Amino acid sequence: MKTCNRFTDLKAGYERDITFLRNHAALHAGSNASKSSTRHALAVKQNMARALADHFSRCPLCT
Repeated sequence: MKTCNRFTDLKAGYERDITFLRNHAALHAGSNASKSSTRHALAVKQNMARALADHFSRCPLCT
């Protein structure tokens, strides 16, 4: 699958946020902050999938 630079930048930004949230959850394991970060990481992952799918369907360079 060939993608454009914008797709790569979108994906990298979301992955950076997900990594930050997962690391925060691991650092504060067992606390409410950990549970919240884990839920936010899952939500960001779903948002990433939606954003990348929308971009891929609309971008003339990615298709």
